[in-house]
Amino acid sequence: MNKQQLLKLTVLALTASIALGCKGDPKPQVLTPPVAQTQSEGSTLATLQSSGISTLALKSVTKEYKENQSIAFTVNTMGKAGYLYIIYLDNKGETQLLYPNARSPLTELSGEYTFPRDFGNMNIRATKDCNGCSEDKTTIYAILTKEPVSDIKNITKAHLLKFAGIKSSKSQGKGLNMDLGGESGTGNTNVNIGQIEFLVK
Repeated sequence: MNKQQLLKLTVLALTASIALGCKGDPKPQVLTPPVAQTQSEGSTLATLQSSGISTLALKSVTKEYKENQSIAFTVNTMGKAGYLYIIYLDNKGETQLLYPNARSPLTELSGEYTFPRDFGNMNIRATKDCNGCSEDKTTIYAILTKEPVSDIKNITKAHLLKFAGIKSSKSQGKGLNMDLGGESGTGNTNVNIGQIEFLVK
């Protein structure tokens, strides 16, 4: 009997003992691999209701950065506990999820934290989206939710503006009527939001 035949017999014997149970156990044993915890339970972007901007505090030592300079800021949950998401919004309306990330998975937080040091410590550099301009604006949002958000990777500029309490009016033809008053009248809020803007020169 060669090694390949011996290996096949060993695998068959092991499979039979798993399926039939060991030592005459009448109940078959079924072995299943551990299931990774998913974020299928919890909130979705569509179910989040905000009380408006500035219910989280974001602060930076400076509001102006040179191009390619590393940025840093603090996020304070203002005594609230929940699941924090940090999102970058560029001038083209595209979003990028900065936290959670591969180095720093989602966890429930409360308190004051420094980005990026406490969120995977990656190096985030200030860049310009415009060509030949003297300065460009970078906007970063932090949102804190009571439950994990299952579809957070699908967050858009429209979601961020809604959570910040910025409404667009269709009554005007070409422009937008921006209302920064927030939606503090909604009783069942489950998201807090903060915003910080940088100028990149």
